[in-house]
Amino acid sequence: MVFIAIIGSIFILLLVIVKLLLFGGDKRYLNLLLSTAIIGVIWYDFMYLLTNSGLVAQYPLLFNKGLPLYYLIAPCFFLYIRGSLEPAKSAFKKSHLWHFLIIVPAIISVIPYNLADAATQQWVVNQIERNVSFAFSSNKYIVSRLHWFAFPASALFYSAVQLRLAILAARKKLVEKTKTNWIIAFTILCCVIFGGMIAVNITVLANFDEAWNILKSGKLVSVLVICLLLLSGSFFVSPTLIFGFVPEKDVNPPVAGEIAAAQLKPDNEFQAMGAKMYNDAQVAKVETFMAETQIYRKTGLTVSDLASMLDIPNHKLSDLFNNHYKLNFNTFINNLRVQYVRERLEGGEWKRFTLEAIAQDAGFSSRNTFAVAFKKTTGVTPSNYITTLQNKTD
Repeated sequence: MVFIAIIGSIFILLLVIVKLLLFGGDKRYLNLLLSTAIIGVIWYDFMYLLTNSGLVAQYPLLFNKGLPLYYLIAPCFFLYIRGSLEPAKSAFKKSHLWHFLIIVPAIISVIPYNLADAATQQWVVNQIERNVSFAFSSNKYIVSRLHWFAFPASALFYSAVQLRLAILAARKKLVEKTKTNWIIAFTILCCVIFGGMIAVNITVLANFDEAWNILKSGKLVSVLVICLLLLSGSFFVSPTLIFGFVPEKDVNPPVAGEIAAAQLKPDNEFQAMGAKMYNDAQVAKVETFMAETQIYRKTGLTVSDLASMLDIPNHKLSDLFNNHYKLNFNTFINNLRVQYVRERLEGGEWKRFTLEAIAQDAGFSSRNTFAVAFKKTTGVTPSNYITTLQNKTD
């Protein structure tokens, strides 16, 4: 049953990657992070099947390749979740490379086996076929036991930080509640899986002669496999967050007080002038997507980007902004960004963050662009707006 469940998990995760390629929109960097993490999980599952079934002896070239990829699983999940919660951090930055340095020791550990000749590699996998506990031995062609604890321990650390990030996002209401709930549940599953891996490795080392039975049918392994299936299936629970889908039936506009409320008002007289290229479902789709994803906080967002995410032709989306809201795309997006900044300022965040930092988080690419858009929308400069807020609190 364990093997069947793992094969099912691999199939589901492969389907997730296919859907990311087909429907991932323009979130290329975030999708790359998520795909890398998923591929790491798939490879781990695949090697588990090969090693514990004895089939690894037939494929010596596949053995001892995945350890560096395993170390990337948790950092990639973390960067993906953080980028999804905070659009300003959804693009690649050089500082992200620090998270990937963790693979260096893993690369060094797999070098001896991968530089060995074919006969030696075959001898190693033959030993594992005869006794799977050899995979935990101190042989120089086997990675150090330290990695069987360092990998899940580092992953558990990243998952704990990720959980804290998700809880803070839920408190600040950075994204829709259903999405933060999904992220929290997903992260808890990660914590259980990585923590369980440490427990399994401890059990194997304490009962070396029973390694095969522990890894194939132990109760703890069975629990971890169930968690793995839940983790795999969870990607289809939040399709808006993962794949950018917005159900057509979800046509309710944002409630009063939400970010878009200040400007999402159609000009009915203008619409009545003639046939329109868009429909009401598409209007609702735009409003729902903006409210749920806060995609306007992505720096450099273009109408083509949004059209791709919403699966609405460019010309229809442009017509929607120009005729339904009587605003061009850039003005529409900047208005939402300004409203986002105002809400943060009114919440007192000007005491903890610089105005430039808040503007950048809202998606503005420069101080000048922000200042012009803010004054155009509110009639006052950002600094004067803060002064007004300060006077109210005095």
